[in-house]
Amino acid sequence: MVLNNCRTCTVYEEGNSVQKKFQVKCDGEQVILLLRREQEVSELSDIRIDFFDSQIGCIKTRCELAVRSNYDPSITVPWVADCEILEVIEIVEARRSIRATMEKEAAFSTAGQEGFKGVIQNISEGGVYFITTTRLQTGSTVLFSYSFFENNYEMEAVILREEDLRDGRYGYGCQFLELTVEALKDIRQYVYLRQQGRIIL
Repeated sequence: MVLNNCRTCTVYEEGNSVQKKFQVKCDGEQVILLLRREQEVSELSDIRIDFFDSQIGCIKTRCELAVRSNYDPSITVPWVADCEILEVIEIVEARRSIRATMEKEAAFSTAGQEGFKGVIQNISEGGVYFITTTRLQTGSTVLFSYSFFENNYEMEAVILREEDLRDGRYGYGCQFLELTVEALKDIRQYVYLRQQGRIIL
């Protein structure tokens, strides 16, 4: 598995009950997790890791990690973990659903950030793309609420890719996490009606 456009990952420890996010450096088939401390991640021969690649999407894997001192001067952290991908469990493609274009402002939030405004540019049953002046991290989770018709839904999505629009704004392509049946139904209906030109906004 070659990850050419991956910068972050989520490591699941202690029976998947603990999630840790790390920056990643990929060079061909070599995958390295960047660590601030030696004990920041467990050395395990079978550990669940989700990689977020801006082109491929979310790659869910089982890996083996080996922690060591960093000897690469181009990497600024003192410790790294060499990662060998043992098994690819699932690949959730970044773009595989029909999307509806739109331009609607929504209130977003994420861990470690105050609430901020963003403008949703397109949406599908798989995810959402929005623009904001707030800089976010690929792999982080955003929360927002939205009403497509009558019901208001609290939705959660993980950022898979970032675009620097070079005017103080950033675009983020996100994948939804665990939509309710009702929310999924309304999104599908909204996308269909937008495609048919039966909804203007």
